[in-house]
Amino acid sequence: MIWLLLACAGGGSTVAPEVRALPPGAGPEVCAEEPFEQLRVACYVEAAARAGREGDAERAEAACGAVGEGTWRDECHFRAGEELGRAGKVVPALAHCGRAGRFATFCTTHVGWGIPASDEPLAAWLSGVSALPTDLQAEGTDILRARWWFNHSFGTGTADPAVAKAAPADDAPHARGAWALEAIRLTGGDRAAARAAWDAGTILTGTALERRLGRYDAPFRVTGEDALPRVWTFGGSRRFVGETPDEDVDIALLEGLYFREQVGADAFAPSLTDPRPRVRYTALRCYRTLPSADAAAVLGAMAADPDPIVRAHVADALKYKTWKGKRNAPGLR
Repeated sequence: MIWLLLACAGGGSTVAPEVRALPPGAGPEVCAEEPFEQLRVACYVEAAARAGREGDAERAEAACGAVGEGTWRDECHFRAGEELGRAGKVVPALAHCGRAGRFATFCTTHVGWGIPASDEPLAAWLSGVSALPTDLQAEGTDILRARWWFNHSFGTGTADPAVAKAAPADDAPHARGAWALEAIRLTGGDRAAARAAWDAGTILTGTALERRLGRYDAPFRVTGEDALPRVWTFGGSRRFVGETPDEDVDIALLEGLYFREQVGADAFAPSLTDPRPRVRYTALRCYRTLPSADAAAVLGAMAADPDPIVRAHVADALKYKTWKGKRNAPGLR
């Protein structure tokens, strides 16, 4: 479709010229042979994406360098960045994101959630963050931490509390979150069993996954939640960080339940009265977005709650009947 749109945008002809298919390993020199400027630009963008997909950072750089300044060069860096990320070339991927203009944020998120599992240390990934715009570096760092720990826990067939407990302070919420995802999976959605394993230091084991899929939602928030600390999680969502490590584990386990698509709204109902606000808000967010025959009555009974954040969640849920919405699609590869 991009070829047709660009060809028609040039005017003068109502028929799009035929564009040769890019063979594997094709570089920008192939694109230079295109007689129409719009198609040359589209070819360079496609060549950069192809090079990124093949893990060839040098060829991707050359392809984007052949595009003139402006939106299409930004698009070229975006495409090269996300594909290099999927190929596991994190540092060059972030270098492209840093030059993707208005696409920089999307590029960074796509890179983060697309990085495959590898033995590369987190520090190596983080070394590329300095290439991002200054106002994006903190977010980029958080996303990379989330993905690194996700890769090293979820779907591996092992959930070891000792590994998460030994994580550096900056990584600790991500380590606990990733452990919780795998612990919930390995216990078949038994939050109490997962929590007991954490407390006892028991290593949970089971079958590894080939495809790591789960349910997640957009990082929405209601009035009053802005000041509460959060971290990025799987696929672009965000979760609260507990006031203590123990509280944080309980929040992470709720998020792990939500990620497990077989889990319904009833699993979160007991935590709707938890005395710890951040645990309660997490449970409420999960409960209100899942189908439930009792949602209207349960939420209606909470409409006069003294906590303004609870009331804000309830008012929004009742207004839009969020429990009747579409289920979120599986998100991660």
